[in-house]
Amino acid sequence: MRPSTGAVAQKLAELYEKPFGGKPSGRYRISSKMLRKIAERKKLPERYIDELAEELFELGFVLLHMESFFALASVQTFASYRRLGEASLEETEKNEKKTLQ
Repeated sequence: MRPSTGAVAQKLAELYEKPFGGKPSGRYRISSKMLRKIAERKKLPERYIDELAEELFELGFVLLHMESFFALASVQTFASYRRLGEASLEETEKNEKKTLQ
């Protein structure tokens, strides 16, 4: 019997804490082939990936589909990113209008 998406998410989260690839822990990329192996699936339909991403988010991780592979990172990775504010957006739009004139 195949593991549930919750079990696969837990496995991927555990791998985040394990040392490999020369790093003690942290974000990583995983091929579709390896993800299929962990999930014990021949295909990874979009609905399955969406469900897996939701399960991972509940565990504090983000799953990014990068076309030929997937990347897993902690939600905390993104928490420190600079925030786009209304003023920055308006300034960019003004500059675009000036460029077009």
